[in-house]
Amino acid sequence: MKAKYQIFKIKGKKFVVKLDYNELINDYEYHMYIRHLIMPQQAIAAYFAKTYETYNAQYDRYEVYSKKYDITVYYTYLKEEDILLITAFKGGKYE
Repeated sequence: MKAKYQIFKIKGKKFVVKLDYNELINDYEYHMYIRHLIMPQQAIAAYFAKTYETYNAQYDRYEVYSKKYDITVYYTYLKEEDILLITAFKGGKYE
């Protein structure tokens, strides 16, 4: 599977977002949008407005829930505190 990444720099942080190749449209789309209809900008807003955050050792990721946006974000750190947004979706276990 072909994949690309896009970088967003917001409030002094660098967010890395995966794009998947969509053969139906012959172009790249955000992984989290294809899967859950969440745009990276929404996930980043939820990250900054987090209500709860926990570390999931089983999957080596952080899980954040924003009550304000009703969005859960999964992320991990890359080198030098860059954040890889794994995925995001509406709702969550903390609602």
